[in-house]
Amino acid sequence: MVAALDGLVVTLDEPSPSNVGALRLRQGAAFLIIVFAGLLFVQSAVHGKLSPVGFVLGMLGFALYTGRGGRFLRDWVPVALAFVAYGVTARAVPDLGLGVHYQPQIDVERILGLGTIPTIWLQEHLYHGTTGPLEIFSIVMYVSHFVAPLLLAFLIWAFWRGRGFTDLLYGILIVSLLGEITFVLAPTAPPWLAADHGLIPPVHHVIKQSLHDLGLTDLAAKKDEPGSYNIVAALPSLHAAWPVIGLLVIRKHRLPRWLFASQAFLLVGVVFAIVYTGEHYLVDALVGCVYALGAWWLLHAILRTGRRYEHP
Repeated sequence: MVAALDGLVVTLDEPSPSNVGALRLRQGAAFLIIVFAGLLFVQSAVHGKLSPVGFVLGMLGFALYTGRGGRFLRDWVPVALAFVAYGVTARAVPDLGLGVHYQPQIDVERILGLGTIPTIWLQEHLYHGTTGPLEIFSIVMYVSHFVAPLLLAFLIWAFWRGRGFTDLLYGILIVSLLGEITFVLAPTAPPWLAADHGLIPPVHHVIKQSLHDLGLTDLAAKKDEPGSYNIVAALPSLHAAWPVIGLLVIRKHRLPRWLFASQAFLLVGVVFAIVYTGEHYLVDALVGCVYALGAWWLLHAILRTGRRYEHP
């Protein structure tokens, strides 16, 4: 498979310098892919599907236009296959019938909040029952979970010669697998679900209501519905874990400071948003950060083991 992908690099990325027609054909195809990707991304967002397909197609179009389409496929296909396998496995895991945990997080949260629950405190002081800039910001931060890692990976691949590309995507994959194992063995409820069961004071479904207010009714209809996604997968928070992996990659590979600062802002923004909107407790986010550090250690332990086998 590796040889076939390397052959694809030569075929797509290294045309004859005299074959101007082939170059124009490739660039024209790339432009059409980018246009189609933009339309697909917008349409999926409007209909509440949040599919990353359009985003990935856009990256492929850019790579093809700049003469790196083959390299893009060679570098991204193995990782994409790994994520597809992860997605299939996560959906295929049987329900073990374990009880959902509600109270432990609440008890820890009261300790972290000095007697109060941060979500309750934030909504009492900041939420006014309408969709304003803060709610839109929270939606953007929440949705960034599905877009920001791909964007960061593409920036690293495209502009810094892949420095940290593998670390980033496999780090995210490992922490996601660790999270899925936890979700199966110890299902945990988010604040809004605990409030719906009367275990804590009322929590507004901020994201669901804001999506309705913004006219994204299809997406709003799926939010907080058990059949749409796993609603008892609050701890660890992968929303918090993924940006931490990004920070570790940027720091390790000494990427620009502005990139580190933007990733740090993303992490803080995401943690605020998921706590404010009742999607996660603060403890969920903190444990997510710990899981990210554990996944980072595990990733490098695997890499060290591989090097020992290569150079005994």
